[in-house]
Amino acid sequence: MKINITKEKLSEGIQIIQSSVAGRTTLPILFNFLIEAEDGTIKFTRTDMEMAIVHTFKAEVLENGSLTVPLKDFSDILKNLPSGKEIILESDDDNKLHIKSGRSKSWLIGTPKSDYPLIPEIEKNKTFNIKVDLLKEIIEKTIFSASNEETRYLLNGLLWNNTKDKFEVVATDGKRLALNINPALEGVEEFKIIVPKKVLGEVLKIIGLNKFKEDEVIDITTSSNQISFKIKETILISRLIEGNYPNYEQVIPSKKNIQFSVLTSDILSSTKGSEVCVNDLGGTVKYKLTENNLLLTAGSANKSFSDEIKIAYEGEDFEISFNPKFLIDVFKNINTDKVNFSFVNATQPVLVEPEGQTKYKYIIMPVRV
Repeated sequence: MKINITKEKLSEGIQIIQSSVAGRTTLPILFNFLIEAEDGTIKFTRTDMEMAIVHTFKAEVLENGSLTVPLKDFSDILKNLPSGKEIILESDDDNKLHIKSGRSKSWLIGTPKSDYPLIPEIEKNKTFNIKVDLLKEIIEKTIFSASNEETRYLLNGLLWNNTKDKFEVVATDGKRLALNINPALEGVEEFKIIVPKKVLGEVLKIIGLNKFKEDEVIDITTSSNQISFKIKETILISRLIEGNYPNYEQVIPSKKNIQFSVLTSDILSSTKGSEVCVNDLGGTVKYKLTENNLLLTAGSANKSFSDEIKIAYEGEDFEISFNPKFLIDVFKNINTDKVNFSFVNATQPVLVEPEGQTKYKYIIMPVRV
């Protein structure tokens, strides 16, 4: 294999595959990535056996071939090469990758392509597309509610539920829930799948690394146990999470005994202030409603916080406590001027909604103090 390429082109490709893939593994080969060169096309592939990234781009291929090399070592060498100069990548019969740029010369020991795990072709049971801006918005406004706990593997994913009436995306960690409701996907059969949070985070990253025209779409393909995203010259493939997702509809409050609305900027700023003054372990912020007033208080052994926000409220006095981080995550992702709160009582799940917008609903469990 022999390639003539610029540092900038190489860096773009490395940035795309440099991800949470192979973050923790006992298989040394998974710390490598696969380079394939054929007839003017370069393909970078990386996998952790659960998810794979395949990125393709054009370059001058002087000799076809392939090799896997350690990603971190290759990236470290690349960072220290001069910008604006061409780089020659050349492999030899001993599986060494020689890296030359100007007077700089390095080499890495690699392994043949045959040592690298095969990336399976996904069965194209269902193929559809979603506009880039819409997919980005859906993921950003729901993904933070999915679980990070390995013991709750089922909740490490987001439910995608496409029915004849609507397309819903749901994320929950058991203490909070984010729900996005869209029109049903056109021309797509009904389906219900659980998409890993990890792959959706990578989708966001790759969207951020590319420029898109208005109304450009991302092609999505699903099979019985896999999903793939084609984002320009990059393809992400991931296993789906198998299992029965919790019945999210039953936790959405059907009653609204107590309600108020508040400026999003005010409640975000004040709740951020309270977060500074709570313990890391289970600290809470208390919301106390009195006539036309919301009092926020929080504290720990050596610091405290309080703030008052004027609101339109004429009900009875009411107190409730929350994990402030859960509230802040919601407020940061609400793009309306006001946010609406609806309560059944101080122990039942609370409904938080952007005012005048019905496509997003957030459910937060209060903390019993």
